[in-house]
Amino acid sequence: MEYILTAEEKHLADEYTSNKMYVTSTALMERAALAVYDVIIERNLPLNKVCIACGPGNNGGDGLALARILAENGIIADIVIPGGREKMSETEETQYKALLALCPEIFVSSMIREKEYSLLIDAVFGISLNRNPEGAYLDVIKAFNDLHEKGAFTVSLDIPSGVNASTGRVMGTAVMADITVAFAFKSIGNVLYPGASFNNEVILKAIGITENSLKTIPRISALSDEDISLPERIRYSNKGTFGKVLLIAGSKKMSGAAVLSANAAFRSGCGMVRVYTPKENRGILQETVPEAIVSVYDEEDPLSEIKECFEWCDVVAIGPGLSFSDSAKALVKFVFENSPVPVVADADALNIASTDPGMLINESRDIIITPHVGEMSRLTGLSVNDITEHLLETAADFAESYNVICVLKDARTVIADPQGKACINLNGNSGMATAGSGDVLTGIIVSLLAQGLNPYEAACMGCALHGKAGDAASKRLGEAGVMARDIIDGIR
Repeated sequence: MEYILTAEEKHLADEYTSNKMYVTSTALMERAALAVYDVIIERNLPLNKVCIACGPGNNGGDGLALARILAENGIIADIVIPGGREKMSETEETQYKALLALCPEIFVSSMIREKEYSLLIDAVFGISLNRNPEGAYLDVIKAFNDLHEKGAFTVSLDIPSGVNASTGRVMGTAVMADITVAFAFKSIGNVLYPGASFNNEVILKAIGITENSLKTIPRISALSDEDISLPERIRYSNKGTFGKVLLIAGSKKMSGAAVLSANAAFRSGCGMVRVYTPKENRGILQETVPEAIVSVYDEEDPLSEIKECFEWCDVVAIGPGLSFSDSAKALVKFVFENSPVPVVADADALNIASTDPGMLINESRDIIITPHVGEMSRLTGLSVNDITEHLLETAADFAESYNVICVLKDARTVIADPQGKACINLNGNSGMATAGSGDVLTGIIVSLLAQGLNPYEAACMGCALHGKAGDAASKRLGEAGVMARDIIDGIR
């Protein structure tokens, strides 16, 4: 697991490291600059003509320290200081003097002088930006992006200038970075869209700020690649050991979503799946998911066997392909009010719940909801634009208000629990924006829940496994060619 920090949390960690752990700001600056230099050399980035833009504060100091290290190795960069020396911090001023002492002939200006550069280093704002860039700062960002379009490779220090580190929002415009070298911890702006679009690749480097530098445990985290796996199997076991999933899915002659969810649940390791669906779907489900138990109901009496199903299962998933019919409404209401086991609600179950979100509130069971932003808009009354601009806040507020685990699906999926913890899923790709992908996710999460993971763990791991499987599918097929069934094939 890795922590994802706000700008304030990163500032506090920096201060704590300097004031309480006696690693000075200058030492941290040197290590940051060396970390960027290492990336430049490791990636064999072009060094024939380099420009470094340095703003006020520590980010600019990192850029000046990097300029000195480059000069020590025979690479003389142009330096652009859009705010002028009068706005430099004391530590940055020291770095500036050290650079001039080593290389007095270096070009320093408030404006970019060349029309072509091979490498651009963005050390203008870092994580400190809290308003739209203006004046000379804005001119530098625009000039960097113009040069980038002409072929210059761009590296940003900590976060591309113009991206809000705490939200991921773009403050008017931002530097388009080929590589962002983040120090110690990633910021929210490194990973949440739209800011993530300006961080083409994020490389995390240690500089002396560690988890010991954190005064409190950050509430936002992400699963690292090495954390993502299916639950371990017990050798002395039977099919009941790995849990019984009840999947209430499909509508009259519409069984595809139920098929996808059931197959995903099996592939994710649960022992048994029982699909509760209209009688018209019996044949297709028996043919496509022969491993599943199929229980059917008549549209006129959808609750006929539901109590017996409840007695059988360990967990329930409801919603994929369910429709908005009267029978679907009766099932959703009954499940939310009466399920004795944890519930995963998706798709039409959420569309039905949006008519009365209060039905989600029940202290007697755990509920995981998995809305995409459109479904979240219907649940909350917020616009899609408001939700996408406040993804973390929307998920967290809903989770707390309704006492649910909220899996808010977007290009970056956010998982929030009622106690304020949140996880940002970092994998996945555009190929997963395809019909049925959400049904697969529902199957994965409910399967993990059946195997004993707690609801928050099941939601976080389910999203990570889903993304990992989607990435495997895109490598085989290309992103444009991925279908939901291919994601199931990639679950490992």
